[in-house]
Amino acid sequence: MGQITFKFKFLPLFILIFAAVFLAGKNAFAATYGVFTNIAVNVPGSVSSVSKKVESALNNRHWTVIGKFNTSLPSADSYKSTVIVATDKVYDKYMVDNGNYPLGAFGLPLRVAVYSTPNRGIVVSMVNLPALARTFSGNSYAGYAVHVVKYIKSEIRKSVGGTPSNTQFGPMRSGRFPGGIGGGSFPGSVDQISNYSGSANSNLIGVADLVLKGIEHNNGGWHLVYKIEKPSLGFVELGVTRNSTERHSIEIDSGARATSSYKFPGIDHSTAYPIEILIYRDGNYTDVSILGEMWRMKYYFADAGMMAFMTHMGMPGSIQGSLKQMILYGLAY
Repeated sequence: MGQITFKFKFLPLFILIFAAVFLAGKNAFAATYGVFTNIAVNVPGSVSSVSKKVESALNNRHWTVIGKFNTSLPSADSYKSTVIVATDKVYDKYMVDNGNYPLGAFGLPLRVAVYSTPNRGIVVSMVNLPALARTFSGNSYAGYAVHVVKYIKSEIRKSVGGTPSNTQFGPMRSGRFPGGIGGGSFPGSVDQISNYSGSANSNLIGVADLVLKGIEHNNGGWHLVYKIEKPSLGFVELGVTRNSTERHSIEIDSGARATSSYKFPGIDHSTAYPIEILIYRDGNYTDVSILGEMWRMKYYFADAGMMAFMTHMGMPGSIQGSLKQMILYGLAY
């Protein structure tokens, strides 16, 4: 009888805990998220010294830095930006549903930017993982990503100092996908470039090696920033970027926000790059895909405004065509 009394005594507490967890998860995917989020502002030091501290903080906290590049900025911009790319085996596994949904890798990797500004000193920001998890893996993944973001921010702040900031920015969305012209659902936005029979690990790695050949010998200005090789999870992902695309994107995104003292605030969108090339297992096939570039630019740069998109309508197609040419050149080896 005492055992029955014990169960009912603690049942309301159990219900409250369960409800809190359930509502937290529900709120996580119902929330409005910015694609980017600040970590700290007015950070002491230089872009170079702070970048090294960020790298150290990530490498010492279960993450592994797999790439880094200095963002190419408009020629009239005297400020600097460095993007640090990192991966974590637990987070990677979660985002692709333990290998059951390799397309979720389009929401990887973690990208952290360190950049200088005229009014907030050195700023450290990152892609907002809950926003990406919700879009590329599904609503139920956002709650876990919220906790991961909090952890990453805490560890980086311990290393770099400055004033903590949780300001979210860039396109703000309460839904999973960008709407309007050029938007739409994921994975409907995926552009399959080629596919091959066979889905063994050797197929994934072999096809990825061919794409790497294309990157190595391309004449479009692209360069490799990172490689995530996870055949056991059904994918290999390559990240590429190029100076002209970075410069042009930042210049366009700055237009509506530019002031006389801060001509290129679009520097805060630096972590929109690199661009992902995904080689992944699709049933009995190995596919090579990228995101439709209009969709991808809408995802990361929609806050530039419709007029900016209309004025530069040819840019996404030009980027996509150049990427395809590079990939197909490699696949022809």
